[in-house]
Amino acid sequence: MLRERAATIPDETALIYGPDDTHVSYEQLDTTANRIANGLRRLGVERGSNVSLMAAHPLQTLYGMFGINKAGGVYSPINFEYEGETLSYQLDDTDPDVFVLEDRYLERFEAVRDDLETEPELVVIETDGPSRETSLGTTSFDALREEPATDPDVDVSWHDTASIVYTSGTTGMPKGVVIPHRWIFANYIAPKRAVLNGDDVVHTSLPLYHIGGVYADVVAGLVAGGTVALWNRFSPREFWDRIETYEATSVTLISVMMPWLMNAPRTESDHENTLNKVHMQPLPEEYEALAERFGFEIVTVAFAQTETGSPIVGVVRTDDAGGTPRSYRRGLEPETVEERAREMNLPVVDGVDEERYMGRVRDDIVEVAVLDEHDQEVETGEVGELCVRPRQPGLLLERYHAKPGRTAEATTNLWFHTGDAAYRDEDGDFYFVDRLGDVIRRRGENISSMQIQDAVASHESVDAAAVFPVPAPEGGEDRIALAVEPRGDESVTEATLRSHLEGRIPSFMHPDETVVVDEIPTTETNKMRKVELRDQLFDD
Repeated sequence: MLRERAATIPDETALIYGPDDTHVSYEQLDTTANRIANGLRRLGVERGSNVSLMAAHPLQTLYGMFGINKAGGVYSPINFEYEGETLSYQLDDTDPDVFVLEDRYLERFEAVRDDLETEPELVVIETDGPSRETSLGTTSFDALREEPATDPDVDVSWHDTASIVYTSGTTGMPKGVVIPHRWIFANYIAPKRAVLNGDDVVHTSLPLYHIGGVYADVVAGLVAGGTVALWNRFSPREFWDRIETYEATSVTLISVMMPWLMNAPRTESDHENTLNKVHMQPLPEEYEALAERFGFEIVTVAFAQTETGSPIVGVVRTDDAGGTPRSYRRGLEPETVEERAREMNLPVVDGVDEERYMGRVRDDIVEVAVLDEHDQEVETGEVGELCVRPRQPGLLLERYHAKPGRTAEATTNLWFHTGDAAYRDEDGDFYFVDRLGDVIRRRGENISSMQIQDAVASHESVDAAAVFPVPAPEGGEDRIALAVEPRGDESVTEATLRSHLEGRIPSFMHPDETVVVDEIPTTETNKMRKVELRDQLFDD
């Protein structure tokens, strides 16, 4: 893809890094990726080699990702907030041949190095001049960028593995999802062709260690021949200034972003902007109010997981929204988007009356069913587990990395079990109901309660810990509640636990509320009664 774009539109802008206004052409991106690929090949990266990457800077991340894939390697991103046990677990699980990381994270790596079983080659991205002194043997990322610019021309097929992207560990420790190149094409490149073209500017502040940012936004925008404007993080205060600066036409809005935008003071010129293609996930109840206020002409929605991609999608008409003013409009007309969507078997709906709408099945590539606990299909309107299976190879995950048992468990009776509760109506529309596991939604992240519990329980004075989400009123974000049972006569305080968790788990996983209890209630099989505990302690 990148090679073709560099050959046909070499001087067009592929990427913009907004904070310092860096513009990168398709030719520059392709050349840089070639140099890094050749450097990685020199370090021993071959077709199928795992390469982990931990970087906060989106440009460096993308240079690394494209270089890894061009070398034939497998891109395995690491959440740049990981440290301690979360970092060491993922490194050992991936067992990379090479670990590319920004110099700001060297101390975190050194802190866990002696506990690691894996011994990857280190490549350091210098973020502020020469890297600090370290006892580790490293290669400079800048040195890789001095390698020859010739295309390494590795024979990679779309059945080969493109990436290992880790889940958030909602049913235990995070699992590495092995994703083939064909998965990326089928789930994000193909459907986005109905929406984007070379006139579009895709705005993204989503982290590139998740599929939404790296594939749905960046790769899809580049395949369309458009421009992708990159930002480090979402800012409600600066959002519209950023959109205006680069005349962005497309954006993905996750749950926490939408209330912030709606709660901003209204102005008569709210709709005078270039945004006309907006993906909302999940689709909020007030989506029509959002579209009307800001002039969004095309609203897309989907059900998406790292394992499944986007088997359920929808294009929602917003005819009453008023639309983007003609002088601000870029890219495809709404009528053209609808026509393209129908040609690609993507559903177009007139409106959505119920909450948590996800769309309809892309039945040309997958089958989707709502099943009971025996994997029997439930009646229309009845809630069950959402399950998916592909009609062709390579359209779902290939497997969980190094976890054959978990792969088999998730794919019983020839269905992939998503772990999400949903229902289907008589029109074939699917609606999300809830998460089946103990999952906490925070800052756009799915957080495993088990990871937090394990970290808390490692304190010598803790006998048991229960972690669960308590919905907060603003933006659908969850507060993290912790109930702690001390060991024997030991004393445990919130301050003690906060100090204990520093360096063990990222700060966004730290509990907001901690309660010390005499005993955590359990079932006869020793499973914690979290619902009972939550109702007792946090029923407000």
